[in-house]
Amino acid sequence: MSVLSKYFEQAMVDVGCQEILHPGRTCLSFNGTNFLGTIRSNATFFVPIALLRLLMLAYHRQTLSGAILRQAIGEFGAMMVNALLVANCWTGMFCLVSRLTGRIHDNYSVSLAPLLGTFAMLLMPAYVKTTHAKAVFVANLECWIKSRPSGLLAAMRKSRSVGTLCFMLLSAGITQLVSHANRQAEFWFIAPLKPKAGQDREACCLHADSCTRYVFKGLQTYFTFSTMLELTRRIIVTFGQLRLSPGKRLQSLLRLRYRLILFLTLYNGSYRLMTCLLARARRKAAKEDNVIAGFVCGLWYALYPNYNIFNLAVSTFCQVFWNSTMERYTSSPVAKMLDKVPFAPLVWSVSMCYVIYSRAYYPWAMSRFAHKFIDLCSNYASRTASENFARRFLVAS
Repeated sequence: MSVLSKYFEQAMVDVGCQEILHPGRTCLSFNGTNFLGTIRSNATFFVPIALLRLLMLAYHRQTLSGAILRQAIGEFGAMMVNALLVANCWTGMFCLVSRLTGRIHDNYSVSLAPLLGTFAMLLMPAYVKTTHAKAVFVANLECWIKSRPSGLLAAMRKSRSVGTLCFMLLSAGITQLVSHANRQAEFWFIAPLKPKAGQDREACCLHADSCTRYVFKGLQTYFTFSTMLELTRRIIVTFGQLRLSPGKRLQSLLRLRYRLILFLTLYNGSYRLMTCLLARARRKAAKEDNVIAGFVCGLWYALYPNYNIFNLAVSTFCQVFWNSTMERYTSSPVAKMLDKVPFAPLVWSVSMCYVIYSRAYYPWAMSRFAHKFIDLCSNYASRTASENFARRFLVAS
């Protein structure tokens, strides 16, 4: 609990939703107008994501068919409905509880109000469930790390060496778990190869091409992937800046995160190179090569230390660890029962409640993505509430 929340009762004396959420307007007027506003603001947020998803689907399937268009449009509609329910459930329940009880409650009004709306995730397509749950979880993890009062954690957070070492361990852990799993269900930037039936036993490496071709293919793939991803991001950003001159637009387009591109390219390429060198040294590929290579190539994290990449590694490690554990004990009654639990929607529900909580108490620790996501999806109602909370806390403290 933050220091600010200790002043909650004192700050919220004789304060209702009108003072915090919609100053100068009635609940009915605000919620009606805000609902229409959330349609526009959510479209602004999700249209670029839907277009990127469409491009990725077309790229992977090497075609742009009616089925792909229907899938992309359906997922866009699901994202819109899901976000609209969460945003408007939060504002609606905030007002309803305030009106029924005559006060604002620390836990419910601040963080639990959107809970009912988050349950809509149970009905969403698999892609929306997994991507939304992971994205918000990763963003929340950054906020949680930044907001911890521990001096030791703060020192570790600021140390590039500690961050790099932790990433190297996570990278090794992911490759270790994936190399022993029957299938790799979660995306990661490196994918350990496994022996195939009928493969030439005299070949020391597991890839079909020459080592040189295998390594350069990885470099080319991730250079292209990361560059296209960055260009798409900059096009989306620049597209919204209509007042820029042609020269300024070009400068905006070229403002890529070049170190990110270099990190992803070298991370994958050096992993492939290391596995080849280790296999050739002993003239036989071994599973431990993946762990060693995964650990060593993690050194490139020092080139571009970033919360999003680090937290994505944490999230991926947790997912592959869970999947490998479930795979190992697949015949266990407990595993069969847990396999039926919708974990992605549960993670989404908890994460969205934490986002609202963070917006009130830890806005300084939130990632830019989390700020933009919650503010746009609520049509900036979350920003209004957060600022009014802060004013009340300043007076009370």
